[in-house]
Amino acid sequence: MSFPRNQAERDEMGAVFAETDVARCYVDRPPYAPALYEFLLDQVAGRGRALDLGCGPGKIAIALARHFLGVVALDPSAAMIEAGQAADAGRHGNIDWVVSSAEAYESGEGFDLVAAGTSIHWPDHAVVFPKLAGWTRMVAIVTGDAPARAPCGDAAWEAFLTRWLARLGRVYNPAGLTAEGSRHEAWMDIAGRERFAFTFRQSVEAFISSQHSRATWSRAAMGRALADEFDRDLDDLMRPFATDGRLALEMVSELTWGAPRQSRA
Repeated sequence: MSFPRNQAERDEMGAVFAETDVARCYVDRPPYAPALYEFLLDQVAGRGRALDLGCGPGKIAIALARHFLGVVALDPSAAMIEAGQAADAGRHGNIDWVVSSAEAYESGEGFDLVAAGTSIHWPDHAVVFPKLAGWTRMVAIVTGDAPARAPCGDAAWEAFLTRWLARLGRVYNPAGLTAEGSRHEAWMDIAGRERFAFTFRQSVEAFISSQHSRATWSRAAMGRALADEFDRDLDDLMRPFATDGRLALEMVSELTWGAPRQSRA
């Protein structure tokens, strides 16, 4: 799999999340472990304001809303903000849904907690983290919205990814994915890490839809004919491992928390 070499390429790849279809499919990504939120709240002293950075369709913002007086759900994609508002359906009037990049957003008030999901690797950390250091002493990064083990077996899943990435002129490189996903840690004084395992049951159709929420597999980038072929191939791979049309996904949500840094370690 190819990875951005600089922030300009990262911005270009991240633009895919402005697509309406990507936002619609993003809702089908599995949730984070409920136990993770319980643990996280025990690490946070205040309950005034929280910021969900790169909120997407608001999974974290919605989970935090009943625990804080106010939550800012921030995302540069209007399509993602609309998906989040639809998912919340007005249940939490204390969520302020804001269309803005993390780099451009400004706040005159601090936050008891700044949380971010897998979107944390997209923004320019040299711009964002010094700002966070002025707003909060507690940043929580939540990752793990893909199965820890593939229902079809890891070897079959890796073969599928290798084959389909080659169709797009790319190379399967899990080591590169790990490195890209942890760049932000150089901008944190890490206080701790915890992992939370759970099982999430999802229809085969929703599992396939969730793949199109990822930059690599967006339907706009693939084209309709290739995306339809991808769906059929993935259905053939996963359907034998479903019970009553539903897959049992073994998920591991990972929480890393600490203080943001003004400069890179």
